[in-house]
Amino acid sequence: MDACTPTDDTKVTRTVRLQTYGGVGRPSIDQTMYRKVVVPLDGSELAQGVLPHVTEVIRDRGSQIYLLSVAPPVKGGTPTAADAHHPSSGAQGQRQPAEQGWMEYLQAMAERIEPTAAAVQVDVCFGRPADEILAFVDRVDADLIAMSTHGLSGIGRWVFGSVAARVLRGATCPVLLVWPNQAQRRIAYQNILVPLDGSTLAEQVLPYVKALIRPNHTRVFLIRVLKTGVRERAMALLTSYPPGLQLATTVLHHAEMQLQHYLRSVAAVLREQGAVVHTVVRRGSPADEILAYADEVGADLIGMTTHGLSGTSRWVYGNVAGRVLQGTHTPVLLVRPTSE
Repeated sequence: MDACTPTDDTKVTRTVRLQTYGGVGRPSIDQTMYRKVVVPLDGSELAQGVLPHVTEVIRDRGSQIYLLSVAPPVKGGTPTAADAHHPSSGAQGQRQPAEQGWMEYLQAMAERIEPTAAAVQVDVCFGRPADEILAFVDRVDADLIAMSTHGLSGIGRWVFGSVAARVLRGATCPVLLVWPNQAQRRIAYQNILVPLDGSTLAEQVLPYVKALIRPNHTRVFLIRVLKTGVRERAMALLTSYPPGLQLATTVLHHAEMQLQHYLRSVAAVLREQGAVVHTVVRRGSPADEILAYADEVGADLIGMTTHGLSGTSRWVYGNVAGRVLQGTHTPVLLVRPTSE
């Protein structure tokens, strides 16, 4: 049997049995989104800062929550079939104290989130954190991974070399990333910022945003950033004399009008869900303008896809999503789109 396989109380797993809390049916806003949410926790206050955000996402949805901890592998390697029949022997016996401690911790965390979930399951895996998290997500067919960008260390740039970065690179479902300084804030996704670039790839975040809309309480801010396609020196030269200035102004104005028309069409769909929607077209560097606008509107959440028009494969490094992640402390919902 695979490690950390979700199962019932009658089966032996590599780690420990799952335990379920709650189970009471609750009204559902959208049964197709955020049905199964995996929340990795490492025992730190920093990692636990994600829990209020999970509560906000799943409220009134009847969601299944999986609280998961990954412990370092103990000496002795993978348990054998004999270990399963004789739990006190070999590696399995060495795991039991660690499993018990982690399970008690996860049960305490489950009590925090149980009132808003249909059920909460807890599990402990042994191995490399990112690998175990991704494997577990695939096994339970999760709709969302919700995690803090920092854990026990609480230092360093998470994009490079950390568990969160490796999970982001390997996850096929959406990932909600929360910065530790968000832990003490009152959590309510009232202002959601959605960057779009006109591509169907970027638009694939919209169903996930629609699922978070609470009628008459949610404001959605749609932003499209216009890149002139002309380097600064060339633009300065072009606009240094009246004919060039008039030409550049006319072209940019026409482009902005087209982009506004596109954003208004998207806004109409979101308004049908009960959201108040604002649209804006900005000029400049996409990541810089997104970050600036997020500050201006007091965004509680940024929802965006990992790819846009370019559809490049190395999304974590060097593209718009990566730069937004590095420059913000606002929670970010990242969706990896399917092919256009």
